[in-house]
Amino acid sequence: MNSSLVPIGIAVAALAASVHHRNAARHAAADRARLQAEQATAVTTLAGVQARVDTTAKNLAEASRELTATRAELRSASEAALQARVEPDPATEGAWPSNRPYFYLPKRVLSDIGFAVLTSDGEPTTECLALLGMTPSEQADLRQAWADLRFQLQELQLRSAERIPEATPKADPNRRAVRFRLSGLTNELPILRDQIQSSLTEILGSTRAAVLQAPLKGRLRYLNGQYIDRDCVITYSAERTAGGDVNHFLHFAGDGRSAQAPVGTLHANPEKNTSGGLTFPIGPKSSLWNYRHLFGDQPLLSPP
Repeated sequence: MNSSLVPIGIAVAALAASVHHRNAARHAAADRARLQAEQATAVTTLAGVQARVDTTAKNLAEASRELTATRAELRSASEAALQARVEPDPATEGAWPSNRPYFYLPKRVLSDIGFAVLTSDGEPTTECLALLGMTPSEQADLRQAWADLRFQLQELQLRSAERIPEATPKADPNRRAVRFRLSGLTNELPILRDQIQSSLTEILGSTRAAVLQAPLKGRLRYLNGQYIDRDCVITYSAERTAGGDVNHFLHFAGDGRSAQAPVGTLHANPEKNTSGGLTFPIGPKSSLWNYRHLFGDQPLLSPP
């Protein structure tokens, strides 16, 4: 082997190693520069985040102070309003304060006040609602309790009702009558009164139920007149006049007494019926309304 070739190989190897080291150094420098740039970017980003955190914390602290101050103002205003509010006081205002939308009335006198509890169709009256402060639920319960009582009363009357002929059964095309003999509900009425009073106590409480006791007793008597608690004969009659109008009546007789109540006139001219005459089927305002379970809700005679 030629000995001159050895130094050349060594020189080539040394050159290659030198190139490799230079390339490695260049790559290392580039990586270091990139890392330094990324680090600088991260430091800048972190500084921005920290600044935003500091701003948010500052805003939160300010909002917390404002909330605390607002709560203190609200509490102070509420306390001032409570102190300034004038509680209803008859000793201060008098029984009838002229500048107030209310007046003072002891509950104990409510039972002595005459007022209607229910309308003819069983709805609680405005006076009843105002005096007793009834809720919608209580109104509905009172309405249902009264409807149940009416149904029971009518059932009792139907069981005792006996259809009887007219006293003078002479045929007359211009007159007609239907008569029933009813037994007095002497034993049943106290039971019905106790039932409705028990229902009212459950619905309204004992105090308000006691206030309604007397008015409802009168209303119960109104349901079927003054003869409800004694034997009586009830007659529903109709008489046609020469002009064609038909007058309807209810007649009550019992215990040596009698009474007659006009139901209304069914006019031969239909226009008069719509402007104040008698219309059928009857409504709650008709005096026949409480007896429709006996006589129905239609006229006995019609105009010609």
